[in-house]
Amino acid sequence: MESLRTWLHKSAGNSLGRRFAVLILVFSSVVTLVSTVFQLAMEYRRDVDEVGLRLRQIDSSYADSLASSLWITSGRDLELQLQGILRLPDLQYVEVSNEHGQVVARAGAPRADGVLGRDFPLSYAHRGRLLRIGTVRAVASLDGARQRLRDKVVAILIWQTIKTFLVSLFILVLFQLLVGRHLKRIAAYSDLLSAGRMQQPLTLERRGSGRNAHDELSQMVAALNAMRERLHQAFRDLQDSEYRWKHALEGAGHGVWDFHIASGVVLYSHRWKEMLGYRDDELPDLLETYQRLAHPDDLRRALVLLAGNFDGSTKTYAIEQRMRCKDGSWKWVEARGMVVEQDAAGRATRMIGTHTDISAHRAAAEQMAALLAQAEQARAELRSANEGMEAQVAERTAELERANRELEAFSYSVSHDLRSPLRGIDGWSLALQEDYADRLDATGLAYLARVRGESQRMGQLIDGMLEFSRLGRAALACHPLDLSALARTVAARVAEANPARALEFDIQPGLRAWGDARLLEAALHNLLENACKFSAMRAPARIAFGRADVVPPGPAAPAVPAESAESAVSAVSAESAVSAVSAYFVRDNGAGFDMAHAQQLFGVFQRLHKASEFAGTGIGLATVQRIVQRHGGAIWAVAAPGAGATFYFTLKEPPCTAK
Repeated sequence: MESLRTWLHKSAGNSLGRRFAVLILVFSSVVTLVSTVFQLAMEYRRDVDEVGLRLRQIDSSYADSLASSLWITSGRDLELQLQGILRLPDLQYVEVSNEHGQVVARAGAPRADGVLGRDFPLSYAHRGRLLRIGTVRAVASLDGARQRLRDKVVAILIWQTIKTFLVSLFILVLFQLLVGRHLKRIAAYSDLLSAGRMQQPLTLERRGSGRNAHDELSQMVAALNAMRERLHQAFRDLQDSEYRWKHALEGAGHGVWDFHIASGVVLYSHRWKEMLGYRDDELPDLLETYQRLAHPDDLRRALVLLAGNFDGSTKTYAIEQRMRCKDGSWKWVEARGMVVEQDAAGRATRMIGTHTDISAHRAAAEQMAALLAQAEQARAELRSANEGMEAQVAERTAELERANRELEAFSYSVSHDLRSPLRGIDGWSLALQEDYADRLDATGLAYLARVRGESQRMGQLIDGMLEFSRLGRAALACHPLDLSALARTVAARVAEANPARALEFDIQPGLRAWGDARLLEAALHNLLENACKFSAMRAPARIAFGRADVVPPGPAAPAVPAESAESAVSAVSAESAVSAVSAYFVRDNGAGFDMAHAQQLFGVFQRLHKASEFAGTGIGLATVQRIVQRHGGAIWAVAAPGAGATFYFTLKEPPCTAK
């Protein structure tokens, strides 16, 4: 493939038309070759099929006569018939064999290659039976078909070559007339544009007709002429811009310098000289002026930078340096410049730049450095204080860990040491009740039942206290969870534990949260169980779980009238819609409570109802509050005596949506 590409390049030279013609010639030759091969293959297959058809004609035309001659064993007749068969086109050899495979007659000479052979059975009808008495083998030569194929190859290739050459030549001439000569003129005009000669627009020598008005060449000519106009306008704009740029820099307070390197002439603007306290005629426009006024230390750095500009290694120049004013003082200036002209070797021949007074900026920078030094000293003192605080925090942490271990040991001691006497009291009371029930009156039996009940209640208080203490130590395993499904599971468990109650649960679907499933299940169980317990006087008891936008109570929330929990929620919500939060709630239609005692709800062992009215230990709501707080939320309640209660709680947002 690479050698073909090289040959095409050498053959076509640099002319686009010749390359185009050569490519057409090559492509046409390939297409001609492929089509010729396909055509010759089809014709050769047709010739071979005709030879096969002649062989099949032997079976249809000569089989009966050959079978009769073979039956009567007439060798002379067989040879005559075979000689006649051999006169058919392309037939080379024919033989007849009897039923034992012995050759009885033959004609022609067989050949091993370039042949096509067929075998035909010979049958003879004798006494109503068809007997197979021998075989005819005919062999045809394919030399004729191959010779005809070679003749066609030569004829087709000669004709296709002539046709392809003529078409390519015609396309080449047509391309040169229609495109090539115009492209040369366009290229010459482009050279004129690059040289800056933009006086005359481009025109092509073509016949004016509607077909040529909008073709590709006309579009290219229009584009070049439009580019000429834009370049001309851009050149004028550039001249105007350079004029405005010089005056704008002067007006902005920048001194301009224009350094012609070969002559050593530096054109200093009026502002450049005025910045140092000189009049326009007091400083000559030479490089020595800059070298005389620059601070010696800064001049050495500036000359190193300029050397890089002179040899072409860098194009820009920037330095902050001191310049001596006319009164002898030093002024800080920022010098910036760039190479605008270079010679053929890439060396700079002209530079243009500015001087900007930065004395005030340098003074401010020095003040800032002093402030930064003071800030660094303050940070060092703060780091020292932080190290002391970290040591105190580490000490407090160690003390807290010791206290937690002591609390855990105390909890174990409470669990072990208090349970044993309680089990003894309950066991001996049960034994006394069982063994001496007949000796005690109703009052004594009631006292024993009360002793057993109080001991069992004490055991429940110990269990609740231990569970409450463990809540602060257990690690959270937070995951996304379906809070509605969790509430339905807990509600089913509560309903199963109260089969005789008429309970109606209304659980809002699709509520999702982020938290520890085990702890949130415990919180929901306490809330739903409380709602079931305190609505024992209602039939049916209606308990709802859902989510709503409500306003949480402030530190000095007003008392809620004893109308209903729903009206209380509406009153609080109407107070400030701006501060509303989305909170989960558990609502019941039970006994409710007085909001004046709401601050006692979540304390340990705090109860708003008598134990004789509603059983319980006073640990449940404190446990719920601890779980909600560990989830970054808050819990509060809204109620009215006899009108039910609603407990609201919030949870922290998932990490992906937390603000």
